[in-house]
Amino acid sequence: MAIDLSRLRRSSVHDRRPWHGSAFIVEALVLLVFLIASLAVLMQVIGGAHERGEDADRLSNAIILASNDAETFAADPTAGDLVTTYALVNGELIVEAGNDAPARADRYDVTRTVQAQAQQTGTLYEAHIEVTSDDAIVYQVDTARYVSDEGVQR
Repeated sequence: MAIDLSRLRRSSVHDRRPWHGSAFIVEALVLLVFLIASLAVLMQVIGGAHERGEDADRLSNAIILASNDAETFAADPTAGDLVTTYALVNGELIVEAGNDAPARADRYDVTRTVQAQAQQTGTLYEAHIEVTSDDAIVYQVDTARYVSDEGVQR
């Protein structure tokens, strides 16, 4: 009793070839979908990081301008209210000549409001400094300086 296995072997090898080819195509398509989804997530992360970086730059510039104006106020608190416009040009903050320019993201308006309160032996000057960019408040700070009556000699 002899069994001929050649016929069974040939049919099984022949049947497997189309199945292996279609499995490869399915695996390649799944890999392609995974790569596209990964790339989309990566682009969203990079875009979010870029926006955060721009916000951090805007906040850093506003803090610099507010602290410079606070130092100017501390040097001469009697100067009163002040509005100054700055523009970011080639990475430097420069004073703009006129306020007629349209609002831009790289333009900063520094507004100082001073209130004087007379005391028994001098005057307490309180200033509210506000930095706006694109009509939105970016940074604000309150500061004060006391000047005695003996200290003011003009």
